[in-house]
Parts: sequence; C-alpha cells; structure tokens
Amino acid sequence: MSVEANKALVRRFYAEVISAGNLARVEEFIGPDYIDHNAEGSGCGPDVVRAHVEALRRTFPDFGLRIDEILGEGDKIVTRVSGRGTHSGAWIGIRPTGAVVQVKGINIDRVADQRILEHWGEADTIGMLRQMGVDPFAD
Repeated sequence: MSVEANKALVRRFYAEVISAGNLARVEEFIGPDYIDHNAEGSGCGPDVVRAHVEALRRTFPDFGLRIDEILGEGDKIVTRVSGRGTHSGAWIGIRPTGAVVQVKGINIDRVADQRILEHWGEADTIGMLRQMGVDPFAD
C-alpha cells in the first residue's frame, strides 16, 4: 500500500474504532499478529485493541479522538492526536470525577497488508491526572 493509503487506513481506524467505539470493525483494521508496544505481555492481535477500547469506554464513555496531524514514511504512520472524554468510570484506582478530560498524544502505527500490525504511543497522562484533581507528585 502507498503511504497515502496507510494514512487513510489509520484515519478510519481512529475514527471508527477508537472514537466511535465500534468493536465489530476491529478485524478490518488490526492484523492477527498485532503488537501494542505500550501493553507488551497483554498478547497480540485484535483482542488487545478490543480490550483497550473497552477499558477506555468504561472510563470515558463519550471519548472522542481527533487527529491534529498525520505523517507517513514507509510503513510507519505518525499521528499527533487530541482526545476528550468525561471521567465517568474508575481508572487506575481513581473514582469517577465527572471531569471532562482532554489529552494530547503521539502515536506511531506500522501498517502492512492493509492492517495495523504494531503500535507505539505516548500520552500526557500527568495532564489527565491533574484534570481529575489528582496530584501525581504528592507524597
């Protein structure tokens, strides 16, 4: 696939699976040997993505993700993203606060054979915690 086709695939994945929460579409975008390098040890394949999106939706049921910028080279697609959702479910031991949380992040996805096969990502988790009223640096 071309870089432009890979970008289009990643755009659709973030819109249809991550933002819309449409888990029935996961296999269309994620390869059977998919690895999330942020969740190593959690297995591989579409079930890893499904579990991640289910957890995200339990915590932020109205979560939406916007791609602010997308770049591609070879089989790698890089996205700078912004997300937003209401903290309505427990997350890492933090009870729901009702706060509308905004998060920024950078993702790298490797695409081959019309599927995403690897993922790396970084998000502003400290910023999220502060928006929930948690001081991550408190004793």
